[in-house]
Formats: sequence, C-alpha cells, structure tokens
Amino acid sequence: MQALDLPGWSPHFANSSPLFNSLRHLAKAFEHHQSWPGVADYQAYLERWPEQIMTLGGKPLRIVDQAGRPEQFEQHYAPRIYLSGEIQTRLENWHDFFQYLSWFMFPKTKAVINSIHLPYARQRIDVGDELGRRSPMENMLSLFDEGGAVLVSSDERLLQDVRDFSWKSLFWHQRARLATSFDCVPFGHAIYEKGLAPYIGMTANCILLRADARYFGMASVERLAWIDDQLGPIFEAKQHYQKPRDLQPFPILGMPAWDKANVEEAYYDNTAYFRPGRMRDRLKK
Repeated sequence: MQALDLPGWSPHFANSSPLFNSLRHLAKAFEHHQSWPGVADYQAYLERWPEQIMTLGGKPLRIVDQAGRPEQFEQHYAPRIYLSGEIQTRLENWHDFFQYLSWFMFPKTKAVINSIHLPYARQRIDVGDELGRRSPMENMLSLFDEGGAVLVSSDERLLQDVRDFSWKSLFWHQRARLATSFDCVPFGHAIYEKGLAPYIGMTANCILLRADARYFGMASVERLAWIDDQLGPIFEAKQHYQKPRDLQPFPILGMPAWDKANVEEAYYDNTAYFRPGRMRDRLKK
C-alpha cells in the first residue's frame, strides 16, 4: 500500500470528493469542530443516534481510548467489541475516525463481520498465534472491512463490465448510464482514508449487488440501509465470499468526477491502473 500523506483535521473534508457522498450526512455533525474531535465527542454523537447500535453479543456500542497490549482474549480488538461493545479508538486518526463512522452507515453488517471474526480469533489466540496464520475467511473479511466497496446496479450489463474488467466500456462508453443505474458505495474505512489523498492505484475490493430501479430513487441514507440489509445475510451464509479472491477488484478513481483528471477518454487507457483482469481469469475465457 502506498504511504499516505494525509491532511490534518478538516471540518469540511466530505466536500472534497464525491467519494464521500455516502457519509456526508454524518460528517456534518463534526463540521463545527475546528480541531480533532475527541473520544467524548464520538461517544456523545453515538448516544444521540436515534437507534442504539448493538453488537451481536448484545452490547451497545461504546467508544473508548486505544488500550495497551491485550493480556486476555476479551481484551483483543474484535472480541472486546463483541463482548463489551467497546471500540478502541486512536485520537487524531483518520483511519479510526472513518471506522467509527462506518458503524453508523452499516451497523448490521459491521456487527455480523465482527461476530464471524470471534471464533477464528479465539482459535488463534488460544494457541498463541495471534497475528499469523489467519484463515482465508478472516483475510477476506478484513480486506472488505478495510478496503471494500459495494457496487449496486439495476443494469446487469454494467455489472458484467465490472466482472469482465471492461473498464473503458464501463467508465467511458457507459458513462451516462452510470449516473442513473450504477452506484459505488465505499464500505471500508481505509477507502475513505485514502480518499483524502487519492492516488492512481487506489483499488477497492467489492461485492456486486443487483437492485431494481427503485434503489436509484432512494435518498442516500435509504440506500445505505438497503445495502446493510443485503450484506449481513451474504456474510452470514459463508458461501460466496470465503477468501480474498472472491471479492471483485475495482479501480475506484474511474468513477466519474472521483478524480478530476478522468474527464478525458485517454485517462482510461492507463492499463497499469485499469488492468485487463487477473491472468488466471483471462486464461479461462
């Protein structure tokens, strides 16, 4: 991953790119902060939220300071969320700020992902192998939770362009249809973090969802709720997404206006970024 030269706190960061459209309603709550919000600010906003956000362990979400090295299973990051509801959060840190916001956007899916991690984490920690030998399922969940996005379309042809790595067809030749029939919603907090200092090479790992035309008449918060309702059961089933390669790579800066330079057709001729597909997949065709 490219090292990011991130800006300091900016109360109007969400206005910098369409990439932040899905969380702009949440960012407004922090626009009055001229410096970094603190843990107390995060917790206060959480307590004002109309519906209490819960883990699947039955605990209400709480924001707490980053702790030291865990000594027991219950003190590790994922188990602590599940068992106590406590999300350890670093101060003045964009990554953790977007992690926090993602729980408001996708509360059901975040809780499901957290719960699936738990037995895998226990198995590794019990044998003293906390950091290594993660299962393919854990790696897939972490990849999506950090760097994932959801691609929603009412047009199967557009989704097929994504599967076929037909980027110029999708982003340029079908550009008008993207505005009315295609939605890219970042899920992973690392995607939002990278969006503060975007660079050619930014790639999201995606799940594709088919929706009918009614989706595109929804407000942004309604779209988030619809996506959240779809994703939780997909992960709980543990069928279609079991390893990192089951996620679809997507050069996210190809989305119209997500990079100021992509107004020219030649932008999409950069095959180092808009790659023609995984070699193994191409050989199968």
